[in-house]
Amino acid sequence: MTDAELNARLRANLLGYRLLQARTGPLRLLELPGVWAFALPGYEHSLFHHQVLYEEARALARALASLEAWYREQGVRSWRVLVQPGDVAAEALLARAGHRLEDEFPGMGLPLAHTPPHLPLGTTLEHPERLDEVLALNALFYGGAGVVHIEPWRTRPPPEIHAVLIREAGRALAGGLCFEQGDTAGIYLVATHPDAHRRGLGALVMRGLHADAHARGCTVAVLQATDMGHGLYQQLGYRDLGAWRNWVRRID
Repeated sequence: MTDAELNARLRANLLGYRLLQARTGPLRLLELPGVWAFALPGYEHSLFHHQVLYEEARALARALASLEAWYREQGVRSWRVLVQPGDVAAEALLARAGHRLEDEFPGMGLPLAHTPPHLPLGTTLEHPERLDEVLALNALFYGGAGVVHIEPWRTRPPPEIHAVLIREAGRALAGGLCFEQGDTAGIYLVATHPDAHRRGLGALVMRGLHADAHARGCTVAVLQATDMGHGLYQQLGYRDLGAWRNWVRRID
């Protein structure tokens, strides 16, 4: 599978994941032809929640004025447009419209195989029905605002969401989520407790998510890599798909 094909799957999975959040939680949605904007009122300073996804630059160009008006109505003063690797037309359009490039991250993809993790003695791999502990692990890194948009999933996650948790002596030490759409598994919210870093538990979570997704019929996994996780994902066989860039619009 080519990088372009995997990037298309990553964009589709990101969009599906966000749409699921908007259907089941507090995230708000503006849907325009070929463009989807998300916002979380009350968290106007949390740029993570205010994101625009689009199909092509022409659709984005038609939507820019409506996007700015809508975000103003939501009380949001800054938002980001996620630009796929190599979309120079969209980047030029956004620069002219007052957006600025603020950061980027590699998209990554991996063909899946059924290779269950080998667990160290004393640890267990669980498939929790509730997400309390997975969200708590993420809140240690990103704060409560980082997971508030999926707070309704805490006790009853949607059927498209599958979780893995690594436990030792009763403590939840690492966990993560998989959002499955078609035969693509999107990996999200992988986190390890600060007391358990450098023990390979993040890799165990990833392998557990991979094996489960493959068993359910998924053929590839895709994700957005942070600086902290990039090396781990490379070790697991993920390949870089190019830089996805956040172009941010800030208004006074």
